[in-house]
Amino acid sequence: MSNLAQRILVAAIGIPLVLFVVLTKPLAFFGLILLLTGLAAHEYYGLAKTKGYRPLVYVGTTLATMIAMTFGKFRVLSFVQSEENTLGLPAFDLIGMLLIGGMLVIMITELFRGFPKPTENMATTLFGAVYTGIGIGSVYGIYEFFTAMNVDKEVFDVISPGYFITAMLAAIWISDSAAYFAGRAWGKKKLYERVSPGKTWVGAIAGLVTAVMCWLVTPNLIYQFSLFTNVELLLFGLITGIIGPIGDLAESLIKRDAGVKDSSTLIPGHGGILDRLDSIMFVGPTLLLYLEVVRG
Repeated sequence: MSNLAQRILVAAIGIPLVLFVVLTKPLAFFGLILLLTGLAAHEYYGLAKTKGYRPLVYVGTTLATMIAMTFGKFRVLSFVQSEENTLGLPAFDLIGMLLIGGMLVIMITELFRGFPKPTENMATTLFGAVYTGIGIGSVYGIYEFFTAMNVDKEVFDVISPGYFITAMLAAIWISDSAAYFAGRAWGKKKLYERVSPGKTWVGAIAGLVTAVMCWLVTPNLIYQFSLFTNVELLLFGLITGIIGPIGDLAESLIKRDAGVKDSSTLIPGHGGILDRLDSIMFVGPTLLLYLEVVRG
């Protein structure tokens, strides 16, 4: 089976399953986010090892998963507090607490390991946890943002968390496909050959235009998106079409430095978790930042 056939087959099976979970199973979606974070962190540390570093894989993977967990504040708090026992745990402040604790654990552990390049080992461990934990966890942070925003509102004033995540994923996937096929058909001038020789300016522009179009048509497909202004939808499209490819290039930079084509071979025809989520890991935090600052 060719690589393209594998990509299509995996997408045909995987995309409907992911969207089903996003739209109907909030707790399962939370679990999926944590699983993907752990796998992505493990892949990142595998890339670091090819450079001769010795990251604390289990410490870093655990820290990344816990960082992602803080974005599911309602799901976490529902397990640790009740009406009779309100712990008053902070929401996103937990990230700062985890980073302080994680930094101390990483430095103390490295102190007694005795491996060469301790500075690089500690830096690699901490960055991998932050990169994957925030990058993937923020997607559920968007879900929880709309969960909180919809409290005590009429149904016509509600923006479904699942619908917003679906629109974001669809815009990323469709624009990525448009960039791929347009670049292969008409692309000549390279976008950033030093990092990703296959990307072209034609592909990048096609992806950007497609991303903007995807967001602008959402009110015609899902009426709740009419609650966003056209300027906001345009901004979402620009974030998807510009920040997404930057995330792709950033992950390509890591792989090129490690001297590998894919972050792993976990997904047939698609590479690894980092390969599939690289754009999402930049778009998600940027959209969440906008929502928290402007609409929060």
